Amino acid sequence: MICTNKIPLKQPVILAPNHQNALIDAMVLVCNLPFQIVFLARADIFKGKRLVKFLTFTNIMPIFRIRDGIENVKKNDAVFAKTVQVLHNSHNPLGLFAEGNHGDKRRIRPLVKGLFRIAFLAQEPFGDKPGVKIVPIGFDYGHYQHFRTTLFVNVGDPIEVSQFYNEYAENQVSAINRLKDAFAAALSKQMIDIQTEEYYDLYMSLRKIFNDDMKKVLGITERTLEAKFEADKVMIDLLNKELDLLPENISRLNEVTKKYQAGLEKFNLRDWVLKKKSYSIPSLLLSIIVKIVLFPLFLFGSLNNSLPYWFTASRVTGIKDTQFHSSFKYAVGMILFPVWYIVIAGILAFLSLPVGLILLYVLSLPLAGLAAFTYHIQVKKLWAKIRYTLIRNTPEMNALRNHRNEILTRMHDIINRQKNQQ
Repeated sequence: MICTNKIPLKQPVILAPNHQNALIDAMVLVCNLPFQIVFLARADIFKGKRLVKFLTFTNIMPIFRIRDGIENVKKNDAVFAKTVQVLHNSHNPLGLFAEGNHGDKRRIRPLVKGLFRIAFLAQEPFGDKPGVKIVPIGFDYGHYQHFRTTLFVNVGDPIEVSQFYNEYAENQVSAINRLKDAFAAALSKQMIDIQTEEYYDLYMSLRKIFNDDMKKVLGITERTLEAKFEADKVMIDLLNKELDLLPENISRLNEVTKKYQAGLEKFNLRDWVLKKKSYSIPSLLLSIIVKIVLFPLFLFGSLNNSLPYWFTASRVTGIKDTQFHSSFKYAVGMILFPVWYIVIAGILAFLSLPVGLILLYVLSLPLAGLAAFTYHIQVKKLWAKIRYTLIRNTPEMNALRNHRNEILTRMHDIINRQKNQQ
C-alpha cells in the first residue's frame, strides 16, 4: 500500500504523479490506495469499444489537447465542470498527469495547464481560504517493461492552491504559471529528474554503478527503495553541479563509463556481477545443486503458465509505443491467466478427479508460476556468476574491472572536491 499520511482525506484533493508508464501509472494508484480515484487521461487513448469500457469502468475520463483538434478542445469545458463537481461533492481524489503524456525518460517534461486551471476553478468557492490541494507524487520504476521489477512511490507535501488565489483573481495567467512552477519544483523532489540530454545515459548508468558507494558516503545503511532513491537524488545533484563548474570532468567520466558499459554488453554481464572480485567455487556448486533439486517445481510452474505468458509476450511486440507494453501485459494477463486456469480446471474435471484435488491444483498455479519465474531469474544470475568466474582473470576482464574502479575513483573525487568547496 502507498503511504497516505500526506494525502488529505475528505477534502478536495488532486493527486498529480509524474507520467512515464502509460496506464500502469494510473493503475498503481487505483490498486494501492484505499479510496476510489477519478482520473483524467488524454483523449486519444479512448479508442475501441472494449478499451473505452475498461477506462470508464476504472473511472478514467478523457481530456482533450490541441493536437486532438480545436473542436474537441472545447469539450474540455464540460470535462472540467465534471472534475470540479467531483472535487466538491465526493470524498474521492481527482488524479491528473500534469505532463499530459507519458515518456520513457526519467525527467519532468513540460507541464500542461489543465491541472492548474481545474485547481483554480475548484478553489473559487473557497476564495483565499484553504480548500483545494495538489499532491505531487513521484514514480520511480526499476524497469518500465520487465515483470516483477521494483517501483518506488514517493508522496510529497500537498500544495495549497489558496496561496495563489489572490493573484489568480487579478491575473489568471500569472497565477497559473506561478502555481505550475511551484508544482514542478515540488514534483522534481519526489522523482528522478535528469534534465541533461547529453549525459542522460551516464547518469542512469551511475545509478547502478555508484549507488552503494553513494549510500556509504551519506551514512545510509538501509537497503530500501527509499534509501536508494535518496542516494540517487544526492548523486544527481552532485553531477549537475560538476557539469556546471567543470564539464570536462563529466566528459571524461562519460568516456570511461561508455567503455565499461560496452564491455558489460560484450560479455552479457551486469554491473552487480563485477561488484565482487570473485565467487567461491563451493558456493557456486551449492547453488547448482539447489537449482537441480528445485527444477521439478520450475517445470511444474512453467508448464502450467507458459501458454498465457507466451501469448501475452508475443502480442506485445506489435505495440510500437513500448511504454504501453506493461499496460497491455497487465490488462491481458488479468483476463487470460484466470481463463486459462478455468480451462485447466475443466480438463481435470473431465478426467473425474476429486473436486478438492482440482481446487488445490488450480489454486497452486499462480504461486507456482511466480516460483518458476523467480527460478528462471536466479538461474540467469547463477550462470552470469559462473561465466564471470571462468573468465575473470583474462586481460579483458582485468580491463573491465579497471574501468569500474576508475569510475568509482572519479566519482569520489567529485564528492571530495565539492565538499572542500563548501
